[in-house]
Amino acid sequence: MKRPFSIVVLIVALVSLAAPVFAAPFAQGPKPVITQPEPDAAVRGTVQIVGSATHPQFQRYELYYAPSPVPSDNAWIFIGDAHFQQQPAGLLGTWATGSLPDGTYALKVRVVRQDGNYTDSDPRRVIVANRRPVESPTPAVTQAPTEAPPTPLPVPTVAIVAPTVQLPRGSVTPTVQTKTTPTATPLIGETRATPASSSGSLLDTQRLVDAAQQAATYTVGLFVVVGAFFAVKAVLAWLWHKIRP
Repeated sequence: MKRPFSIVVLIVALVSLAAPVFAAPFAQGPKPVITQPEPDAAVRGTVQIVGSATHPQFQRYELYYAPSPVPSDNAWIFIGDAHFQQQPAGLLGTWATGSLPDGTYALKVRVVRQDGNYTDSDPRRVIVANRRPVESPTPAVTQAPTEAPPTPLPVPTVAIVAPTVQLPRGSVTPTVQTKTTPTATPLIGETRATPASSSGSLLDTQRLVDAAQQAATYTVGLFVVVGAFFAVKAVLAWLWHKIRP
C-alpha cells in the first residue's frame, strides 16, 4: 500500500516542477515599443506618442514619463487615462508638456495582462524645450547693385541720294522689284515634365521580428513538453518493475 502512494507523490512532484517550465514560454508576448518621438528629439507643447502595445492576454496599456535619468521606479508619472484597446502600430496617446520645466525626460508604455502582470517598453529619452529661446534668423546677404552698362553713343546716319536720270519722252521707266525673303521664326522647344519619383513605403519589421520570436518560443515549449512526457513515462516504467511481484 505504501508503494502506490509514493509513486503518486513522485508524479505530483515532477508535474509541479515542470509546470513553470511549460507555462513560461506561453506567457510571453510581443514587447511594447515607442517609435515616435525619435530618441533625444526636442519636443514642445502637446506631443504625440506613436508605437505598438499588444499581447495575447491583453487587458490595457498605460503611458508614463519621468525625469531622465530615472532615479527610481517610483519616479514614473502616469499620463492621461488607461487604454483598453490594443494598438498594433499607431498613435498610443498624447503628452502635454506645457507645464513641465525644460529638460531631459524618459517615456515608456506598459502593457498590463489579464493576470495582473505587465511588460514595459524600453525608455525613450526626449528633450522638452518649451521655453528655449528661438534662434535668431540668419541675416540675408545684400548684393551690391549691378552697374548699368554704358549707353552707346548715337551713330550718325549718312543719306545717299541717287542721281536723277532724265529719260526721253515716251520711254518706259524701269521698275526695280525687291524680293523679300521670309525670316524663319525659331521654334520654342517643348519642356517635358519629369515624373516625380514616388517614395518607397517603409516596412514595419518590428511585427515580423515579434512573430518570429513567438514562433521560436512555442517550438521550444513543445520540445520541453515532449521531453517531460517521455521522462515521466520512463520513471513510471522503472517503478512498475520495482513494485511488480
